[in-house]
Amino acid sequence: MLNVMKFDFHVDDDIRKAETLPPEAFVEPDFLKLELETIFKHSWLFVPQRPMAELRDDPRSLAAMMSRRGARAPVSILDKPLFLQRDWKGKLHLFPNVCTHAWHTLVPGPDRQRTITCPQHGRQFDCEGKFVTQPGFEEKRACDHLADFPVEAWEEFFFASLGEPAAPFETFIAPMRESLANMPLDEFRRRPVASEVRELDGNWKQHAWNFMDRMHIPHIHKKPGGLAEAIDMASYQTELFPYSSLQWAYAKNPEHGFDPDVLPKRFHKAGRKVFTLWWFLFPNLALNFYPWGLSVNAYMPVPDKPTRTLFLWYHYVWSEEKYKKKEDLWLSREVDDEDVDALSQVRRGVISGFAVRGRFGPDEETGPHWFHRLVSRSVRQQR
Repeated sequence: MLNVMKFDFHVDDDIRKAETLPPEAFVEPDFLKLELETIFKHSWLFVPQRPMAELRDDPRSLAAMMSRRGARAPVSILDKPLFLQRDWKGKLHLFPNVCTHAWHTLVPGPDRQRTITCPQHGRQFDCEGKFVTQPGFEEKRACDHLADFPVEAWEEFFFASLGEPAAPFETFIAPMRESLANMPLDEFRRRPVASEVRELDGNWKQHAWNFMDRMHIPHIHKKPGGLAEAIDMASYQTELFPYSSLQWAYAKNPEHGFDPDVLPKRFHKAGRKVFTLWWFLFPNLALNFYPWGLSVNAYMPVPDKPTRTLFLWYHYVWSEEKYKKKEDLWLSREVDDEDVDALSQVRRGVISGFAVRGRFGPDEETGPHWFHRLVSRSVRQQR
């Protein structure tokens, strides 16, 4: 049993009274274990895409690979071995990639068969995860079947819950659907980049907190021609929903914004164009929509390393012409480098022993307060 009583992690609902999560929540291994057993067991988690090395031999996306009945593919979420399986009726499943007999890996690579056969002792399962047969095991027990975790698909992506989800998937995704209703998401194509998977300084919550923080933009991203000059900070909006948030602002130069036709009318304003839609899906996924396409940022906890984060960064291109200008106009690499450096400094501060619980700016920090409050509530409700 984790000693959770030593953590005071309550965050007041009133932003004027609230203080941040305690520094210990960003450095203590026990708190990370608590989060993995609560937040990350009952949230809809992004299923990582296929690694670049695999794409060289088979360029299909994970979604394309899983489109056929009987298809299966191994995946990993938080270092846990799993596999996606499309049964012969067309339903999608997510199973542990561990045999229920003696724990051998069941699916070493992408495949398509009517049965799942363990390479170690020949135990067989059907495509719905039910134990079928194994010599010497004529009697079937409940423990022989594979656990079937909740899994959902949205566009090119899969989302899974490693336990009973805190809310239906649609609760997480519905607010974002509205803002993207006119966007041709089916035209987005993945563009592998060399830095798709990196282990970075900082607890996963530091990265999410930084993403939600508008106050750092004029300071961290202040280079001439940088992000602070590219957007109209006076127009910056933060919209909060039960399990998601949207941040957006108009571009200083309208030529660098979205064509109004691809966004709902509520974003339309004469002579103005939206620079980007920064969506965040709790607990750890940022979906950043730009006129060139989509940047996916997933802040994955690293088990047993509370001050490190596995950062997943995927690009999906819609406009080749605009993608070529992404560094000059939308500053993708520059903003990433500046954030990584800032979070290294924050990590140094939080492990120093001098960090204290801070307060929130009532007008400027509604996003960070929402995130801290949701972490606090999720840990308390789900443990």
